[in-house]
Amino acid sequence: MASDSIQHLAREFRDLSDFLHEGGAPSTARQRLVDLATRSISGCDWAGITMRPTDGPARSLTHGQDVVREVDAFQHSVGEGPCLDAARTHDPVLSRDLSQEERWPRFCAYVLEETPVRGALSFHVADIPSPTALNLYSASPTGLDEEAVASASLFAIHASVMIAHAESAQQAATLGAALTTSRQIGVAVGILMALHKITEDQAYDLLRIASNRLNRKLRDIAQEVRESGTLPTGQDG
Repeated sequence: MASDSIQHLAREFRDLSDFLHEGGAPSTARQRLVDLATRSISGCDWAGITMRPTDGPARSLTHGQDVVREVDAFQHSVGEGPCLDAARTHDPVLSRDLSQEERWPRFCAYVLEETPVRGALSFHVADIPSPTALNLYSASPTGLDEEAVASASLFAIHASVMIAHAESAQQAATLGAALTTSRQIGVAVGILMALHKITEDQAYDLLRIASNRLNRKLRDIAQEVRESGTLPTGQDG
């Protein structure tokens, strides 16, 4: 990869990192990542990211073109293919020409018959929360040549860092939301305790009963108690 291309790639990943720091959605960052792969890696016509949980079926983390969804979905359904191997083994998995590939007979037969994909390259890019692979697909059996593989390897290193950052951002957002909800419920419980001269457990039960009766989330009931000073009745006026 030429030095100007490397610098351009570095700027793109810096922009992705800034996007996450500013509160951008990890799912959007992952989608931008695969879009960048198709623009910056020679021979890569389609790209996607696949997670392989140990306790469930593999699933795609990005929503790219129809070709990617189709190829990934078939790998998941038959349990074989380059992205699943890469997610499991941590090693890059390359098949320049799927018509000559012997490792995944069902996968190759389907892809060659039903899609325009002719070459595949997958990299392990994360272990948390589950083994995850970056998948690059080519429309040509000669598309993923040595130069493309070298560029893709550098890209995958940056992608690993970005995906780890995205996961950390997601965990932080989830924790922040949980803490906010906990505080809201705590304040509502305190209001009900003071209003009705009851215990903490009794106040929490009032929130829970109102949530079930009105078919509303507990945090929404708590928010209304904080704002109005009393439990919602579900009646207007």
